[in-house]
Order: sequence, then structure tokens, then C-alpha cells
Amino acid sequence: MKKFKIEKFLKIKSIRSLLLKGRFKKCGKNVLFCSGCKFQVAKNISIGNNVRIGEKCRFSGARGGITIGNNVAFGPEVIIWSSNHNYYSPELLPYDYNTMAKPVIVEDNVWVGARAIVAPGIGAVVVKDVPAGAIVGGNPAKVLKYRDMEKYNILKNENKFFYMK
Repeated sequence: MKKFKIEKFLKIKSIRSLLLKGRFKKCGKNVLFCSGCKFQVAKNISIGNNVRIGEKCRFSGARGGITIGNNVAFGPEVIIWSSNHNYYSPELLPYDYNTMAKPVIVEDNVWVGARAIVAPGIGAVVVKDVPAGAIVGGNPAKVLKYRDMEKYNILKNENKFFYMK
């Protein structure tokens, strides 16, 4: 009985992936969409290979667009916006009718942890570009430490990526 449930679960995930793939500007191979994900203006979202999008993630490609590299993992409830309100408005508070649109790019081999929020220019967690190899956390995100880039490059060149279906 357990085997049946596991097979049924995998079939549901496969069907979900097939249904979603055609909505995007580009969608690579071996992409897993967990349950409850929502995509606004998916035609402005490009997804690389070996990507896992966690449960209840919400991505909006409106205006600025989103590009996700290869070997990327998103934890549950991650939010990515590619536009933001014009909060610099000299005439209206808290913001005016205009929006600021900028592309959001998630590079190769990135793990975005649970409930992270990424927005162009400013966001609740990631507020600026993150240096290669940096491990960040907090609000706003700050560099906590750096990966051993020599070891990172060896693993990358040997195609040793963690990916779970």
C-alpha cells in the first residue's frame, strides 16, 4: 500500500510539472514544482535545469522578469517580485502610481531558504546583489561567511550537485 501512495505522489508531481512548464518563457529539464506554487506573468520567467521550487512559492515576473539559473533550490514559501512601488515619490505616501521594474536574476547553484523574499532594488530580506560564494542571512541580508571557493569550483567542475525529486 505504501508503494502505491509513493507512486501516486510522484505521478502528481510529474503531471504538475508538465502542466506548468508550458507557461514559462523558458523551462529547463528536471524542474520540480512542489504543491501550492503560484506564478504571475509566467511568460516573463525563465527557469534553468535541475531546479526545485518549494511548496507555496510565489513568483511574479510582471514587468521586470525573473531568471533562475541551473541547480537552484527554493525552500517553501519563497516570494520573488520583479517590480516594486515607487516609494521615493515626492507627492504621495506611502508610494505613487508608478512602479520600479528590474529583472531579478538567481544565479547557478543557489539555495534560497524558506520564506525568503527577493525584490528588485529593495526587499524584506535580500536588498542588493550577493557576492559569489557568500552565505547571507538576516533582514536586511548580510554576508555571514563565504564558501570555500576552491572546493566549490572542484565540485562544480565535477558536476556534483544536490538535487532531490
